[in-house]
Amino acid sequence: MTGTQPKISLRNIVKKFGDNLVLDGLSLDLQPGKNLALIGSAASGKTVLLKCIIGLYPIDGGGIDVDGVAVSSLNASEHEKLLDRFGVLFQRSALFDSLPVWENIAFKRVTIGKARRKDAREAAILKLRQVGMKPETADLFPASLSGGMQKRVALARAIMEQPDILLLDDPTAGLDPILTRVINELIARLAEETGATVLSVTSDMEAMRRDYSAVAMLHDGRIIWQGATSDIDQAGNAHLDQLVNGRPDGPIKMRLRKRAA
Repeated sequence: MTGTQPKISLRNIVKKFGDNLVLDGLSLDLQPGKNLALIGSAASGKTVLLKCIIGLYPIDGGGIDVDGVAVSSLNASEHEKLLDRFGVLFQRSALFDSLPVWENIAFKRVTIGKARRKDAREAAILKLRQVGMKPETADLFPASLSGGMQKRVALARAIMEQPDILLLDDPTAGLDPILTRVINELIARLAEETGATVLSVTSDMEAMRRDYSAVAMLHDGRIIWQGATSDIDQAGNAHLDQLVNGRPDGPIKMRLRKRAA
């Protein structure tokens, strides 16, 4: 690891839901401009971690730094400005069914009155083009779009304000191999064009190997392995080996949790 200051530093993060301990002293550094895949078995807390980073879930212990500044030290106004630097793609896209595509993409600009509707629509169309979609898609509603198109709209929304940090929650879940490749290539290209730091949850081990240069594995509330994707097969980590190769037998035992992701 270089001496570069992390874009995001997670230090001993603890998150509980009642008696259910989801994150147990988790630590992870995200380096600037890097595209990191976060993997782990079902119900291991990957989505919970993303929501803790952006403050949707308050943490119960530890600390989060962004560019060396402790998030806990920020007042409400400073925290709001910090969130403006994040672009988030939620699981299953989370588009607003009652709004046309362009309003989904430009939702923030429209709701806070930052731009006229005409200007916001034009800006949304530019983002649609950036993710490979036609301008006429702007006036359609999410229900009329395929799953792959919805993912691209959600990605366009995530990059609308040119964030320098992207948090992506399983951006290719449920897509066929062709669309998976398209979406991952879009993410890589957009990250390269903008210089954004990307943390992407993925359950697609083939895509992880192909499309990400670095990976971190979450298990039992902690990061148990982090490194270059090319080093996975030589890692000597039984948990990692079982997960990436999809083996039913191994140290990972599937279990249900009351509330986790």
